[in-house]
Amino acid sequence: MIIKNFQKLARSPLRRDALEIVEAGYEAIDMKNLFARSLRLNGNIIEIEGHKYNLDDYHHIYVVGLGKASSLAAKQIEDKLGSKITNGFVIDVAKHRMKHIKSLKGTHPLPSPKNIKATEKIISLLQKTTKDDLVISIICGGGSALLCKPDKLTCLEMQFISSVLLKAGATITEINTIRKHVSLIHGGYMAKYAYPSTVVSLIISDVPGDDISMVASGPTVLDMTTKEDAELLIKKYELPPIDTNETPKDKKYFALVNNILVTSGSRVVAAMGQKANQLGYGSAIYSRKLSGMAKQVGPAMAKAVRSGQALLACGETQVIVTKSGKGGRNQDVVLSAVPHLAGNSVIISAASDGKDNVNVAGGIADSIRTVKFLKHKKIDPLAAVNDNKSYRVLKKLKDHLFIKKTTANISDFILVLRDKNDNQRN
Repeated sequence: MIIKNFQKLARSPLRRDALEIVEAGYEAIDMKNLFARSLRLNGNIIEIEGHKYNLDDYHHIYVVGLGKASSLAAKQIEDKLGSKITNGFVIDVAKHRMKHIKSLKGTHPLPSPKNIKATEKIISLLQKTTKDDLVISIICGGGSALLCKPDKLTCLEMQFISSVLLKAGATITEINTIRKHVSLIHGGYMAKYAYPSTVVSLIISDVPGDDISMVASGPTVLDMTTKEDAELLIKKYELPPIDTNETPKDKKYFALVNNILVTSGSRVVAAMGQKANQLGYGSAIYSRKLSGMAKQVGPAMAKAVRSGQALLACGETQVIVTKSGKGGRNQDVVLSAVPHLAGNSVIISAASDGKDNVNVAGGIADSIRTVKFLKHKKIDPLAAVNDNKSYRVLKKLKDHLFIKKTTANISDFILVLRDKNDNQRN
């Protein structure tokens, strides 16, 4: 199973059902199987999500990747193409040994000199490509920090900007809009470096609503934001004056780029809904592009679930960090929901990549055991959330969720499950 502590968390039949539904969501984005479904090779014809390319048409084939789990994805591509690959680089938080693609380890969520050096290797490779070459790029969540080539800023300044925006509760769209306009690799720059080669960009979306121009800050996508948009956000979050640049706007750089959405939160929600139906629950989609403050989303979903229903959502909430606790947006969603869980119900909120700020995927809580424990220990869950102490409380409850690190990074997903025999009023 992908959920490592499944049995320990399944302390009631309803909890077990909830964990089985979430397990189905994780299995839908298991990186070991994802590209096996998406990529096929018949002779010299490679088919990617229905798009076919004859490898005989190209002198060289290069593979570049960036973001969480991109190294594992690159390994699957190498397993398919083998020596047909000329060269390649991939930047990830973990390394995998490959023969034809070099795996480079970077830092996340904050950029570092390691990320810049790795990015320069990708840029150097792309600048050598010609019109007779094929570039297969793998774009995953987390690539905004892992892929790093600042224009006029130092690495320390990039770290400062990212840290301030994360703690201020900025949305991923806002953060990535600024990143694009202080960078020489995001916002379509990677496509510019690869021009005039043919580029197939395989995108695993971690962005609410699946705006591919925002996934990893859109290195192969024509950017529709402007430097003026970035400057307005810099003022909004009271950042110090920052020199911004404009992203590539000439459409010729994107004429031979095919951006393909391989998977996203929608796949997880669909798999979870199917599993819920198999277990005898009705399923309903709360949101496929969830956003908002974590401590508000948890209560809202807890109040919205109906008897016998699995209420599902995917997206990314925000947290404003004011205290020194470890927190984590998924943990905040769970703990903030506890006072509002109706009847006999369970909530799980989890990070798809297994890391909710710290090395836990998220948490689980229910309207019976959790409430009883918190009352006995005289713990106010909302006060704990406001003090950024949700990690500490869920640790006491032994209700952290842990997963094997083999899944795609497609944002977060939330399940609120209510007992089929719960006849209490909503």
